[in-house]
Amino acid sequence: MRRKLLAILLCLAILCLGACTATVTESSEPESAVPSDVSAESTESELSEESDVSAESEAESAPESEEERPEPTTAAPTDLPTDPPTEAPTAAPTAAPTTRATTAAPADSRSVTEKGYEVVTRDGFTYVDGVLVANKTYSLPADYYPGDLTAECDAAYMRMKAAAAAQGLSLYISSGFRSYDTQDVIYNRYVANDGKANADRYSARPGHSEHQTGLAIDLNGVLDSFGSTAEGKWVAAHAHEYGFILRYPKGKEAQTGYMYEPWHIRYIGTANSVEVATAIYESGLCLEEYYGINSAYQN
Repeated sequence: MRRKLLAILLCLAILCLGACTATVTESSEPESAVPSDVSAESTESELSEESDVSAESEAESAPESEEERPEPTTAAPTDLPTDPPTEAPTAAPTAAPTTRATTAAPADSRSVTEKGYEVVTRDGFTYVDGVLVANKTYSLPADYYPGDLTAECDAAYMRMKAAAAAQGLSLYISSGFRSYDTQDVIYNRYVANDGKANADRYSARPGHSEHQTGLAIDLNGVLDSFGSTAEGKWVAAHAHEYGFILRYPKGKEAQTGYMYEPWHIRYIGTANSVEVATAIYESGLCLEEYYGINSAYQN
């Protein structure tokens, strides 16, 4: 019995000794120790973040690739084409021709017409009995440029216009002064459209137009029908009272060189313009017939 008791006590002692040993072992391990798998994950994460930060830093400092760089802005070319030129208006062309006929003015000369009127050519101008003449035979210098109707012509027109208005009629200027250059444009356009022979019947060659003198006026609509209107009939009957003549009357193309133009009036342009215009009107003749001169181009 006594032996059994000793054996039990011995077993209990051995069990107590084993429990104490286990307790000492557990308490000797560090409390801050981290499981190995957690440490590995944390280390990898930190390394990964450092790697990403390093990669981003390198990416920011690295130059852009050629594809990512914006293309440089180029300067606008200096040889851009300009807008095409517009054509000159048909109603009142103003473009200058590329060339101009320039000839020396003929020497001064004097002669007498078949009707006894003196013809004086001076500095390229021709005067018949003191009246400046511009027709197919007698030309004007290319550089002659009064720039507008002469003051005397304009004043006479205004008096005539006022007199017509007092009769309830309306007169207005469709075309007055034209330069050599403008007439060149007009004439050559007509030649291109109708041919030279036809154009010569109704349009003056440059240097031969009365409009260049500043003494000629085209009235109202510039139409043949103007002669049949109240204004046209009044002008035909009264223009001479103000120093004007109907320059290209009906049925006088062989003498004047131009077709009938009821709208075209010419101021005589002398000190006695009304007296001369009245004499021509009462004669029933055109200017060429009255003075005994012709109107024909040499070629």
